[in-house]
Amino acid sequence: KSLLEHCRHIDLGRWFGLAAMASRLVTRRFLPVSRPSASILAVHLAQRPALSYGCVAGDAAASPSYIHRAAQGGRDTLLGPFQSSNRFDSVLRDHMECTSISDGEVVCNVTISEQLQNTYGTLHGGATSTLVDVLGTMALLTKDPKRPGVSVEMSQTFLAPVPGGETVIATGFVVRYGRRLGFTEIRIVDNKGNLLATGRHTKAFPQK
Repeated sequence: KSLLEHCRHIDLGRWFGLAAMASRLVTRRFLPVSRPSASILAVHLAQRPALSYGCVAGDAAASPSYIHRAAQGGRDTLLGPFQSSNRFDSVLRDHMECTSISDGEVVCNVTISEQLQNTYGTLHGGATSTLVDVLGTMALLTKDPKRPGVSVEMSQTFLAPVPGGETVIATGFVVRYGRRLGFTEIRIVDNKGNLLATGRHTKAFPQK
């Protein structure tokens, strides 16, 4: 089969217009950025080449991700061991388990295995960013399992090192959920409730 036959494409032409609007909205409301800067960002987004979603080359097709499973079976499919699609989030496979879901919130246990550690033996910042990405999306899927959205803005704050081998609790919850944008926050704490890291993940919902 050709590469295209292994890809599920979405038309991002309409999304770029939405992303430009969302970027202006986010920067205007939350960031001290001038209107020209927001316009430059919007132009940059509009000039980016079209992307494909869920594309896997060759015969090593990815297994259904948590996003696809939620769309097919509802939010309850998020419970249990993390369901990666053999892409960037595969670092969380076998190390994260979703223990609780409710309307607008998801709770997961994450074991800081060697794959998630930096050279100092603590939780890597990139792994934390992946957690913010995934848990923010999961939280949105509890509201509507067919609307994972596309990322517009994401940030992390690292408050304390997380030693390797420990199991932490990561919670993602929806702060605001609208027709075009979903705002989420993520908190990572140890087994004593000490706050270790926080994150924010904003996603846009392409309009049909």
